[in-house]
Formats: sequence, structure tokens, C-alpha cells
Amino acid sequence: MGKLKFAILSFAHIHAWSYASVLKDLEKENEVEFVAVYDDDPERLKKAAEAYGVKQYSDYIRLLEVEKPDAVIVTSENAKHISQVLVACEKGIHVLCEKPIATTLKDADEMIRAVEKSGVKFQTAFVMRYHEVTVETKRIIDEGSIGEIVAITSTNHGKYPGLWFGDPDLAGGGAIMDHTVHNADLMRWYTKDEAKEVYAIYKKNIRDYLKVEDNALITIRFKKGVVASIDCSWSRPDSWPIWGDVYLGIFGTEGYIVVDAFRSFIILAPDKGAMTSRYFGTNPDYEMIKDFIRVIKEDDTPRATVYDGRQALEIALAAYKSLEKKAPVELPL
Repeated sequence: MGKLKFAILSFAHIHAWSYASVLKDLEKENEVEFVAVYDDDPERLKKAAEAYGVKQYSDYIRLLEVEKPDAVIVTSENAKHISQVLVACEKGIHVLCEKPIATTLKDADEMIRAVEKSGVKFQTAFVMRYHEVTVETKRIIDEGSIGEIVAITSTNHGKYPGLWFGDPDLAGGGAIMDHTVHNADLMRWYTKDEAKEVYAIYKKNIRDYLKVEDNALITIRFKKGVVASIDCSWSRPDSWPIWGDVYLGIFGTEGYIVVDAFRSFIILAPDKGAMTSRYFGTNPDYEMIKDFIRVIKEDDTPRATVYDGRQALEIALAAYKSLEKKAPVELPL
């Protein structure tokens, strides 16, 4: 199999720009051909197409029919993933889908059925499964260096992304929907277990003008007994330079692991002028897309499947149900 043709469906999500840059880098390595972008926002579409020198489409079905890409990266608003994924599956096109993969379990389950029926490869964009720090942590756990996992504490702090992330209809929620799923997925990956109970609390929005929550603390009890916590809050100021911190403390029967994935960066905050930063660590976006290409070419199973996307989404949705009930919620929902 030669170079794979890729297209990006929407630049609504801020990660689309990074994924597009990775595709251009992989073009130079003769791995892919980045052929086109779709967006339903004319200004965003023009900006993206010109930035990356690719064809532009305001109709994603026409893009798929005309360009016939081998794979698409779906980075539209969360609620729009379902329609684009279903059409791609119908046409036999492989999918890398931004997280959360959907805003409801009904949509996620429909995606699973479409993927199974079509036989396409579906990769959930859980980039933290591709960061060398979290991958090494997985190796250490699997070799038994800390014995059996007993508890995990974690944070994934960030700033409010703005745009449509504050629209409950398009995003499906706020910080819980946006930032819980990465850590929840790592916990499932590390424990090889599913959540049994979820409890969530929040007091008051940091930004009281938002229609969605921007702070929350979630506790999870897994079936085999592991207890975990996630602080998923958009608690960083708007000037903060990175998207999250992904910090975990993993307690085992024979040891303890501290995971600090984004430590390798410099922040410059002068008295006069704007704050700047530079990150020196792994580019998990590159590693994820590179591995997705390998999965397609070798007919392998993605490291984070559509089912993994569905299970992490269920934990986030259980957190919202817990907020409504003001009590723990049993899974499956």
C-alpha cells in the first residue's frame, strides 16, 4: 500500500490545526497525501485551505465522493461527529475521530455498529496513549513494578477554550465532557478494567457567564476495586499556554508512580509583553497519526478503538447524571 489520501472534516476543534500540521510533515516523509478540508464555516474553511494548500469543500459528502480519501480526521463540533462518521463508514473510509466521539451513548453505539458493519479502522483521538511518558508508565505497570493498582489521583486542568465549547448543544457539556475522557481512558488502559460507579461534584462556575460547567471533581470506582479521581477543571487563566497538565499519581500495593506528561516546557512571562511558551516533549498528535497510518496499512487494531471512545464517554455522562442526582451513579448507564 502506497501513500494514503487524508482529508480533515472541519476545523471547528482547535486540535485540527495540529493534526493538519502533522499531515503536512508526513507528506514530506512520503507517508500521506493531504488532499482536502471541509468546513461549514466559510471563513474557517478558507483560512485552513490556504494555510495548508489543499482543496476546500463546504459539503463533506461531496468531498468524500470526489476526492475519495482513504481516511478522514473528524474534528467538527462534538455533536456533529455522528453524521460525518456514519457517512465515512458507509463509503469505506477509515476514521480518526476527535474526543469525545459523541455527546450521547446512543450516537456512540450507532458509531460502533457502523464501524463493525463497514470494517473500517476507527481510531479515537486519545493522544495520551501515544505520549512517551504515559506509554512508559503503561510498561512499568504491566511489568508489575508497583504490584496491583489500588488508587489513581489525576488532574487535567486547562483554560476555557472559548468558541463552541461553551455551547451545551454542540459540545454536550463543559469541562467534564472536554477534559474527563483523556484521564478516564488512561485509567481504563492502565487498570484493564471498567468503571462501576461515578460521583461528581462542583460548587460554582469560575466563569459565571458560562452555560456549561468549567470545574468539577469526579471520583470513580472500578469493578476490581481501584478508586480514582479526576479534576477536569478549566481552572487555568486565558493566557495559559498549554491545553492541560495530565498529572497522575498511581498507588500500587508495592509502589507509587508519578506521571507528569507536560513538564518539558519553558514559559516566559515578561513584565512587558505577552507570555510565550515552548514545549520540548513528545508530540503525541504526530505519534497517534503515524500509528493510525500503520494500523491501516497493516490491518491492525487501533490502540484506542471506537469502543474505548464509547466507554470514556460513558464515564463523563455518568458524572453529569451524578451532578443531577447529587449522588453516586452506577454503571453501565
